Amino acid sequence: MKYVRGFFMAWGMFCWIPCPYKEWRMEDRKAQIAMFPLVGTFIGVIVCLCWWLLDVLGCSSLLTGALLTGAYFLLTGFIHIDGFMDCSDAVMPRHPQMDERRRILKDPHSGSFAVVCLVIMLIVFTASMAEIAPKFSIANCSLLVVIFTASRTISALEVLMRPPMETSQYRQLEDPGRVRDTIPAIIILIIVLGISELILSGMSWYALIGEIYSNVIALTVMAAAFITCNIDSRKLGGMSGDISGHMITISELFGVLVMALII
Repeated sequence: MKYVRGFFMAWGMFCWIPCPYKEWRMEDRKAQIAMFPLVGTFIGVIVCLCWWLLDVLGCSSLLTGALLTGAYFLLTGFIHIDGFMDCSDAVMPRHPQMDERRRILKDPHSGSFAVVCLVIMLIVFTASMAEIAPKFSIANCSLLVVIFTASRTISALEVLMRPPMETSQYRQLEDPGRVRDTIPAIIILIIVLGISELILSGMSWYALIGEIYSNVIALTVMAAAFITCNIDSRKLGGMSGDISGHMITISELFGVLVMALII
């Protein structure tokens, strides 16, 4: 039951769509983080429904790409973009002192690095979605869902396993670093990957193309997320919600870019 509550807690916090079940229990905070990947799956399905509708309406590739990009970030409540911008300002400049980087991270004002990085990210993300737009299919929809699930899986694992920053809300988690807390997140990703591979291979157990596409995209997303988290946590001295948003945004950017290149 705690994982059901955890999912709804994650939905209420990380998705713009109003959650029908509102109950917050601090003792279920780890379950909330472990169910975070399922929120990505949920958002991915909704984005794919929007893609289907735009395809039926015959919208142009550019318009579809722009609308899907806007719909996706709207569904997240822009919470991950906020972390992306904060970390861009704090991590990218060559400040030698960690205290200064942390001060910038908590500064509510947006600096030039945040603005420039946001513009570049949105251009590449929208262009990649526009490249994907004319190729609507259930198989390609499954790849998009894999991207949004995989990025949040690594985020959940890093939050549950990596020591938090002193100023992070994740300091409230009890007994960090236990592998068993990450099992639900890993299971969710395995299930989503398996479904995607079956769809891509035409429900054939011996076809390899589905495994290649799904695994390449999933590995790209997870590698980008892991590298981003390592750099951020090293420069900021631990894990935080802003770092989670940064790694999710960067990894999904690489995911849709690779998807646009290979499908």
